[in-house]
Amino acid sequence: MPVSCRLALPVCVVLASSMFWLGGCTLIGQKTFNRHAGDPPQVVIPPPPPVEVRHVPPLLEIRAGTPQSQWQPDLKKAVAEALARKPNVLFTIVAAIPDALSPDAQATLLSRIVATYAQDVATEIVHDGADPAQMEMTGMTDPGVDAPTIRIYVR
Repeated sequence: MPVSCRLALPVCVVLASSMFWLGGCTLIGQKTFNRHAGDPPQVVIPPPPPVEVRHVPPLLEIRAGTPQSQWQPDLKKAVAEALARKPNVLFTIVAAIPDALSPDAQATLLSRIVATYAQDVATEIVHDGADPAQMEMTGMTDPGVDAPTIRIYVR
């Protein structure tokens, strides 16, 4: 046997035995330290935050049918204070009626309430110093009222 073969034989035996020994080992990779490495990302969309409904109280609330002498002084004072704080304030007059009526009855009642009571309130607001351009009038049904009501909001 030549000398090179004699030297190569022990090296082959050592390499073969080391390959047998290394065959049971696992190679170190990303998954060795983090088992989720290489996994596709999971997109978690958080639910939207709860919507906080701010209830803005009206400046004044008048039940339809209340005599003008009872609500006129309070309205005069409220309008004067609103105009003193903000001269270009917008007065929103809302005629609210119960929603327990039929649609035809709601339309009839709402038009009557707006034409009489809400218009009287708007006239008084103008008389108390507001410009007619500072008025906004609307009508709506509201399950929270048991009788027609006029609400005055400011913005």
